[in-house]
Amino acid sequence: MEFYKDKKFIFMLALFAILTAGIIFYSTFSGLFLILALIIFGTLCLFWKEPHIKLSGLALVVILALANIGINGMNFGIDFSGGTRIPVLLEQSVDQDTMNELVQTIKKRASVLGLTEVKVYALGNTQVNVEIPSSDEERIKFVEDVLSHQGVYMGVVDGKVAITGEHIFSTSIVPATPQHLAQSGADWGVSFSVDREGAEQFASAAYGKADYPVYMYLDRPMDADIFYTREQIRNAMLEDSGEKESINALKDALELDDEDADVNATIHVYLLDDLDLSNLSITPRTNKTLAIISENVSEEYKNALEGIGYTIKEVSEEEISPDFTRTRTGVLVTNRIEAAGLLSSPVLSSGITSGIPNYNYAITGGVEAVDPTAKRQEAIERQKSIESILKGGSLPVQISLGSRTVLPASLGIEFLNLSLIGIASSLIVISLFIGIRYMNIRATMPIVAISLAELVILLSILGSFTIDLAAMAGIIAAIGVGVDAQIVITDELLKRDKRAIYEKIEGAFEIIKTNVIVATLSMLPLLFSGLVEVIGFSISTILGSLLGYLLSRPAYAAIVEKILGTEEKEEK
Repeated sequence: MEFYKDKKFIFMLALFAILTAGIIFYSTFSGLFLILALIIFGTLCLFWKEPHIKLSGLALVVILALANIGINGMNFGIDFSGGTRIPVLLEQSVDQDTMNELVQTIKKRASVLGLTEVKVYALGNTQVNVEIPSSDEERIKFVEDVLSHQGVYMGVVDGKVAITGEHIFSTSIVPATPQHLAQSGADWGVSFSVDREGAEQFASAAYGKADYPVYMYLDRPMDADIFYTREQIRNAMLEDSGEKESINALKDALELDDEDADVNATIHVYLLDDLDLSNLSITPRTNKTLAIISENVSEEYKNALEGIGYTIKEVSEEEISPDFTRTRTGVLVTNRIEAAGLLSSPVLSSGITSGIPNYNYAITGGVEAVDPTAKRQEAIERQKSIESILKGGSLPVQISLGSRTVLPASLGIEFLNLSLIGIASSLIVISLFIGIRYMNIRATMPIVAISLAELVILLSILGSFTIDLAAMAGIIAAIGVGVDAQIVITDELLKRDKRAIYEKIEGAFEIIKTNVIVATLSMLPLLFSGLVEVIGFSISTILGSLLGYLLSRPAYAAIVEKILGTEEKEEK
């Protein structure tokens, strides 16, 4: 029977058509479709022993890979396409353990943002470099905003610390449901659960405080005071409230009245107009205490504060300006004061102020955009930012961001060219070695052809996600392992013993299976290590091993079995 009339082959063609449609119409999942094709056709080739089935399986996957490259292209990482490097500067030098913690925390934050590839590595003991494959200004600013936070979360009720980030279960951090947002009147929200200690601490702080606000802070300054002018207060206060009431609301929000809290954690609120610049009666707590002040305030005030020992931190009017609202308990600060790390101030309902521990909470907030599309986008970005910071956890030291550097794509193209030259050179050397070893061109060419097929398939699969230098190195290693396996098959078939050909092939495949298992298991620790720099290498090596065992080795065995069988007949 001709193979094209074989029902098995027709079944494979039907699967091929379905997978091709998936790659064309669902390009986002093209890499997954290719992996699925590799597994399906490979499994069929293991169960169906006909030579034409084995060759067809490999050929169909190669065609799918070429179609994917032609239709969807390939995604290259920073190494090949360029990107942006953002330096994260540490306030002080740290030891190796602390630096490793910093690197891992930043990686977690970046992974929550959904970046296709990010490289995070330490530079000395005072700097961490973050490289992302993007030159889009808005994207970079968003990433910088997330990276710039130390990630220390705090909830305050009536001047007392009710909850901190150390009590949050990171796996429970998810976007708030639309129903929750609708009930709270918020534009964005992040829900999470806390441990028993956190629940009991919150229950104690919130007991009997119905209609009180919970001031939610992220990276609240730990040694700072905030200064307003009378004009700033009057521009922000409600029509039915006075200046004094508004200042008291600010003090309630920013100042702590907690014996267990760090003395430097409170943020004192001052009115600049009431200060005697010639004889200031206030004193900074330390020689590093910040004076948070609007950049629009006159230099006279800034110089006076600096003269008594404050470190001036100028912020924009938007970052320091408060929003007020009136509740049953009086005027309170709502929405965020970015300069003080205040995210939002949801009001406590009576249901959670009875003293009974509650384990589920949410951080919510609003956005100022008027346009519905812009408002939705800003809300999504705000939610993702908070989610990323909370999941990543707090950093052990204060940080700041240095000047970003653009990594040119031209350099990346040079790396790509060198990588491809390396692959081509390795194939040429392999061909020469095999040709010299066997002195048989008919046995040499299938090995080269199979190696090229593996290269195309691996490039297409990894290119659907991200190819970096580590992944390219893994591809080269996988091709080398594949050639080794093909040599094992050839050597077994060339042995002059009484075994049948199928027995020799089975013996070769036992060796190959062992090698595949060992290679895969040895790569698993790297795959789950969390080290982005080596994950690409482990993935490409594992995929190469899987591809070889399921498709390329059986196809090669079918080819070389026919070639050597024909040669034996000719010799006879």
